[in-house]
Amino acid sequence: MQRDFLQRVLFEDVNARAVLVRLDRVLDEIFAETTYPPAVQVLLAESLLVVAMLSSGIKFDGRISLQLQSTGPISLLLADCSEEGGLRGIAQVDEQAELPDSPEVLFATLVGAANLVLTLEPADGGQRWQGIVPLEGEGLHEAIEAYFQRSEQLLTRVKLAVGVGQASALMIQQMPGQHDDPDGWNRLEHLIATVRADELLEPDVKRLLDKLFHQETRRVFPARSLQFHCPCTRERVLGVLQGLGTDELQDMASQQETVEVRCQFCNRAYHFDEFDLNAIIQSGDESGPTVH
Repeated sequence: MQRDFLQRVLFEDVNARAVLVRLDRVLDEIFAETTYPPAVQVLLAESLLVVAMLSSGIKFDGRISLQLQSTGPISLLLADCSEEGGLRGIAQVDEQAELPDSPEVLFATLVGAANLVLTLEPADGGQRWQGIVPLEGEGLHEAIEAYFQRSEQLLTRVKLAVGVGQASALMIQQMPGQHDDPDGWNRLEHLIATVRADELLEPDVKRLLDKLFHQETRRVFPARSLQFHCPCTRERVLGVLQGLGTDELQDMASQQETVEVRCQFCNRAYHFDEFDLNAIIQSGDESGPTVH
């Protein structure tokens, strides 16, 4: 049985779609070497579910990211997903802050102090698109629903569930254009409203689609696997070092025999000795790529 996957369903008569996401191993890998407070783990897991669902609409090689930018104790929460299903995520938390144990209370503290940012970034360096709205609602599911209503004028309903080492999500969305079933969207809304968190967290969550939509005409697409993936490379890190400028690089080379740069997403360490740093300085190229 697949443990990390994305399943798409199309309701052609209603001109709507559904997306089901399940995460298991991905969460294990992302949280393996972190010490996030439990409420932060839940919020980051929900963010990973959301970007995975939204990746189902990517029509190009690239990735979609979700960011919560805040002036509060969580300065940044970031999750992104590539068109191939590669997920990663990170949270920057003030270690001195006393965070609530409840994910709902934590989210409430961010409302009014944070922005929700969605970014589409083509892999070929093409036009980057970004949407920014104030964080609102009583949970990330409501924030995403409001985002689509405001920015895309698309009716959207989202269910998120996070358990111990597992998480699942279900989204329905009305697509633009005409449809043949005027009551269809109301039926879909009623059906998703009945879904409980424990149902979303069942081991065979795919059965939920059959149980929920058994009376609806639908087309089910093959499930797509999801996995943890960090695109960091030594070359990308070199680009970051090049961007520091000659003076700072010379200072680093004079003070340390080896400089370690550690990726915040995957914890992979890259080491650069004095020879490496001097080679970067001599190249004189301060316009290299940056790590995102």
